Amino acid sequence: MKEYVFTVEYPTGAGALSDVFIEHPDAMSKTIACVVSDDSMWRVDRMTGPEPAVDAIEACALDPEQCNECPGAGCPSHREHEVLSRDATSCTYYTYRTDIDRCPSLPSLAAEHLGDGVLYEALRRGDGYTWRVLVRKDANVGRLFDALQGAYPEGVTVSLSHLRSPTHWGDEAISIADLPYEQREALEVAVAHGYYATPREANLNEIAERIDVPQSTLQYRLQRAESWLANNFVAECLEP
Repeated sequence: MKEYVFTVEYPTGAGALSDVFIEHPDAMSKTIACVVSDDSMWRVDRMTGPEPAVDAIEACALDPEQCNECPGAGCPSHREHEVLSRDATSCTYYTYRTDIDRCPSLPSLAAEHLGDGVLYEALRRGDGYTWRVLVRKDANVGRLFDALQGAYPEGVTVSLSHLRSPTHWGDEAISIADLPYEQREALEVAVAHGYYATPREANLNEIAERIDVPQSTLQYRLQRAESWLANNFVAECLEP
């Protein structure tokens, strides 16, 4: 097996959903499961972020009149969505699409050029939409890349990288999807400001002042995130 990473980067104005993610860079959406056939796709995605961002992404991503995958307007594919779980800062939803062979998107083009036996993971954040694709060694990924470059309009860039060996499929999806937004944000901010550096570059009070939250709130979120990470590490990696 070989793993390839396709990254699509959108400029502002390239699409309704990409504009929402660009407008809300703290939000992200992770594809937990994705299955693609010749003419159909079904998948489960989980988005997390600040409440206004999740509201905006949900309204756009779950609109059955709009295709969130293809680069153009007026996509003829059929789309169905169902919300599986929802709270203020996260939404997990199921999507079923048919007639994807009439939609020039990565899933449909991958089905055409790579055939069966392909696994997909996707992460969307800011102006980037990254697909990890696990394929058989004889799959013609070059033709897929050429087709993608030809499908997207000017201003949208598509890049391809090849990983030497497949990474731990599923581990990242579980961790990112299950960690609540506020705790993920607290970890990202703490790392960015050197809280976990050696020697420590900033204390909790300094970081809390920079992001304008009470120190007790930041400390609570970090403790919850650290507890979650430790327990899941032991459960997933150390226990038989």
